[in-house]
Amino acid sequence: MKRLILIMACLTLSSLVLWAEEIYRIDHAVVSYTDIPKEYAEAIAHTAAAARSVAVEQFGFDMPETVSIDLRQSRHTRLFTDGRDYLRLSVRSERHLRKPSESGIFHLYGLCHEMGHIAMYRLLPEHGWLTGAAKEGWAHYLGSRIVDLVYAREGEALWPDPYNYLADGTARLKKQLAAENPSEVVRAAGLWMELVKIVGDKGVAPILQAWGKATIDPQDPGAALRKVLLATNADSRLPDWWNKVEPLFVFKRPRSGFVTRTVEPRELIGQPMQLAHDDGSSVDMRSIAGGGHAVRFEAPGDTWYLTTVRIYGLRYGHPTPPGENFHIWLCDADFKVISDFPFPYAKFTREAPRWVTLSVKPTNVPSKFIICVGFNPTHTKGVYVHHDRKASGNSLAGLPGAKGHAFPEGDWMIRIGLDQPKTADALRPAN
Repeated sequence: MKRLILIMACLTLSSLVLWAEEIYRIDHAVVSYTDIPKEYAEAIAHTAAAARSVAVEQFGFDMPETVSIDLRQSRHTRLFTDGRDYLRLSVRSERHLRKPSESGIFHLYGLCHEMGHIAMYRLLPEHGWLTGAAKEGWAHYLGSRIVDLVYAREGEALWPDPYNYLADGTARLKKQLAAENPSEVVRAAGLWMELVKIVGDKGVAPILQAWGKATIDPQDPGAALRKVLLATNADSRLPDWWNKVEPLFVFKRPRSGFVTRTVEPRELIGQPMQLAHDDGSSVDMRSIAGGGHAVRFEAPGDTWYLTTVRIYGLRYGHPTPPGENFHIWLCDADFKVISDFPFPYAKFTREAPRWVTLSVKPTNVPSKFIICVGFNPTHTKGVYVHHDRKASGNSLAGLPGAKGHAFPEGDWMIRIGLDQPKTADALRPAN
């Protein structure tokens, strides 16, 4: 029996050693990897470091001093970034790290593509006005350019099983642009390419930086963006370029026709009614990148005012809350914004999920309305909002300005408080 226990202990120890995290570090890149051949961790580190240097030297972007990459085996093959300094690559097996002709996955291009996102988002942290096509088109364009320049530096031997990844750069993008019906992302990449032809390789970073500092009206971002663009660069070709790209690049968050009316808390009766669709029992939680958590509600009349929003959730990511706000939007039944309420991320803790009560300026609601919460999450920052087991049909995934999609897996644990002005209480005559 003692011998059997010893053998099992040795097997357990060897398993722990097999799955222990390893670190590969070079200048400007560090890869943490588990159960992945070292040569692929090395290739990914050198690719990220070269792509980062190209973005700085050729295009003048403010890139992180060190790019951190988390490399893991998982049930899914996926690559994404936090938009600041972090990449996570998960693959199903070693086979899925091999060159595209064997794996069907374009890792070198993918790493360069994500560097394009980092280059943009570090200068433009608030980019809700950009359409998905504009954001992905930019990463496709810059990623393709970076592929070319990384190839010129490193050659085919960069990847453990060498291949001609130069074909995945601008050569492929130009073929896509020449196709009969290019996708919106490819069209957007072509429009970013046109901008670079006008302002030069180092001319885009100042434009993105200026946009990032500007005050943008989410209802109609185009006017401010155009003004900033033309103030940043005086090239006479830019007005025509902007007129062409605005319909594809700019996402408008239209304001509702419902007239916004607010009161002071002291003007309310002080006996709020609580509305909820969830049953109070969490079965799972979600963070929605590029979207939001939304719930439909119905008021019993037209004299009710939103006073609180309660969310059962848990913040994740770095221990220090990000220095940005998340948003709660009061929308009409068509998902158009009535009011926007920003709150600091620090309202949520990382220790355990809990109900967080957020008080808002008392705002009149229509008979049917939607409460939407958007955290602009990434892998390293966000809030997991919990949901119960049974969907009532009132929970949605989406953001204001676009049609929300029904969330079929339950009801978000998002509740609200409604109160009435004292003048609406027939038993309490107004003074």
